[in-house]
Amino acid sequence: MIRRGKEADKPILMRLWKLCFSDTERFIRFYFDHVYENKETLVYVKDNQPVASLQMIPYRIKIGDSYGWGGYVSGAMTHPDYRKRGYMEKLLTASFNVMRKKGYDYTFLIPQEEHLVNYYAKFGYERAFPEYFATYRCPKESKLSENVNIYTDHTHYSTFDFSALYAFYSNCLMEKTNAVMKTEIQFLITLWDFFDGKGILFANDEGFAFSSKKGKSIKLIDFFYRNEETKTEFLQTISAYYGKGTITYNDSSILIPKYKGMIKLLGESIATTDIYMGRMLE
Repeated sequence: MIRRGKEADKPILMRLWKLCFSDTERFIRFYFDHVYENKETLVYVKDNQPVASLQMIPYRIKIGDSYGWGGYVSGAMTHPDYRKRGYMEKLLTASFNVMRKKGYDYTFLIPQEEHLVNYYAKFGYERAFPEYFATYRCPKESKLSENVNIYTDHTHYSTFDFSALYAFYSNCLMEKTNAVMKTEIQFLITLWDFFDGKGILFANDEGFAFSSKKGKSIKLIDFFYRNEETKTEFLQTISAYYGKGTITYNDSSILIPKYKGMIKLLGESIATTDIYMGRMLE
């Protein structure tokens, strides 16, 4: 049986999440306290308890000059003892009907493993949200710029103008031809997750960069700048901060993209896969 989520389901779904994914207890608690909503959740009930579940989180999607809604499928999971019985297939199919009734134009997701690409393709999802990664090798002579602010953790929330930061970020998304937009709350949630994952934020009135480092590789998940001078200033500051390594960042001049996620058209809106996604709560 498929039904909407209930408050009594939350402890069970939290345990199921821990069983299915590698996230920390801290992240799971945060997700179910700040992201999870019963009305956006479908559960498959078997033996009188939820054994599979998914969320359909609403995001505004900009396509050209038009705006529509997309349902971001998050937390799609099935208890190991109940897999290969078609429960997730039934949940996904039911979710499409729910999202169509809500007037959503799209549903999208980020497969956590490569083999899931083929699985979701069976339901009409196709690769989307291209990322065009360019590289910048950190020079030894790089210096920190006094004009670029560096934020390293949640405690900095009190030291910067969050509204101004969100306004700048949102305006940058609006300047994209196609983009997944974020509300202030969604942006704040993304920031929490970003800092919780040891990310470093570089920002000022002219630029913005979410950065993370793994080994000697530095990745800018979102990187916006007003002009080439600002771009260079940020890259050199980020280089000086981390010291060594290679920075990868989105650059539309690169010809061959990597695809971050998948999308499925639900309504009669424009079908496109070339949409900027940026950092999500994945």
